[in-house]
Amino acid sequence: MTMLLLIAAAAGLFWGTILLLRGSLMAGCLLFVLVNSSFGFHFFSTRVGPVEITLDRLVLVALTGVYVLHRWLGRLEPKPLGRGDWAIFAFVGWLLFRTVTSSGDVPEGQPNPLWHLIVGYLSPLLLYWIVRQSPLQDRDVRLSQVFFIAIGGYLAVTACLEIAGAWGLVFPRHIADPEVGIHFGRARGPMVQSIVLGMALSISIAAAYVTMFRLRPRGKVLLFGLIGLMCLGAFFSYTRCVWMGVALELAVLVGLTLPYRARVVMLAAAVLLGMTVTVTHWDKIVAFDGGRSAAETQDSTQMRACFAYVSWQMFKEHPLLGCGFGRYMGKKDPYLTDRSTPLRLESIRDQIHHNQFLAILVETGLIGLLLYVALLGVWALDAWRLWYTPGVPEAARGHGLLMLAVIAAYIPNAIFQPVGHMNIVHMMLFFLGGITAGLQRHATATPAPGENNLRGRQQPAELVLQ
Repeated sequence: MTMLLLIAAAAGLFWGTILLLRGSLMAGCLLFVLVNSSFGFHFFSTRVGPVEITLDRLVLVALTGVYVLHRWLGRLEPKPLGRGDWAIFAFVGWLLFRTVTSSGDVPEGQPNPLWHLIVGYLSPLLLYWIVRQSPLQDRDVRLSQVFFIAIGGYLAVTACLEIAGAWGLVFPRHIADPEVGIHFGRARGPMVQSIVLGMALSISIAAAYVTMFRLRPRGKVLLFGLIGLMCLGAFFSYTRCVWMGVALELAVLVGLTLPYRARVVMLAAAVLLGMTVTVTHWDKIVAFDGGRSAAETQDSTQMRACFAYVSWQMFKEHPLLGCGFGRYMGKKDPYLTDRSTPLRLESIRDQIHHNQFLAILVETGLIGLLLYVALLGVWALDAWRLWYTPGVPEAARGHGLLMLAVIAAYIPNAIFQPVGHMNIVHMMLFFLGGITAGLQRHATATPAPGENNLRGRQQPAELVLQ
């Protein structure tokens, strides 16, 4: 059976490479994102010697080869390095430096730091560079948005089927296996992690919202309904940081597109509703966590306090350089014996860090944290420039809005979850970051005479939701 799957994979890789050679690099990148998110390790994997073969790795190798060939044939679009490129190179370069310059034993069952770097950052960086260098025409940007709308619809329907227990209708089949992945009982999709599903749906919600602007009324109604279905799928993840991410990105989308008066009314109503729900149902919100008991949820809340306390103690000893990238699990144990605090520090002995910002701070020091925050800030600034600069094409402006919303959704998940260990999350985020960097030429170009001059809070009519 394994040999047949390998033959089928080789045939698919061959014909897929032919299609990539004849098509665009954007299409190849989207194919990889699809395979990476839905048909990765849990769908198919086999070991050839010391190497684990999966479909997404095969597609990434093929995509890299196609990129090299396109570069050799002169089909790429030359772009000077921008601040987003320098920011991502500095951040990932610092992670690499702190990987090779740190030492210590890696606990059994934990990934090697170099492998963690490759999976969590270097392979997403490769995807970032490929899409950044590809010719990004309006049709390519719109294709990426349509792709995320389509995959978001599939994920939302799958989430509803999971909660309904209609396992015979879900695909791929590994979604129905409680032994595969984590968070069984919540909506988790083919990624078999509710957080990754929620982040993917957040991107799809933003893509659908941006696309609504160029559709006729009937199309707007259909996409609005699909956004509602995606929000329902995100709700079924039963993960509070996912809910916070979706709420924050919707606030960004609405706040930047509705007319001023409608914006004030909508945001005020949302804040009032949120405060009312929080005050009247606070105990239920705190106690709720996807099927856990109240005691287990309380333990989870206390664990986050333990993470913060231990992180602070470790930071005080290595404030600038950190303890070494990927070394947190091997170096935190001595701090768990601290009896000067009432926190039960032993509860996090077997847990990876659940706060991406603190994990970067502890492992790579203040330098690493500042570079990480700078990267997110530069991406947000570049996206803002695409959204607000006069004369930027509609597709590029829409992507700027999408990127702002995605960053807003990413931050709550990064605060409460180990997204650095979630390859799919960073693949999608870095992919969108690559498009943002590749479109910066529009934000620096001088608008032609007669083009719309955007000033202050005014936006052209086609990109304002009336």
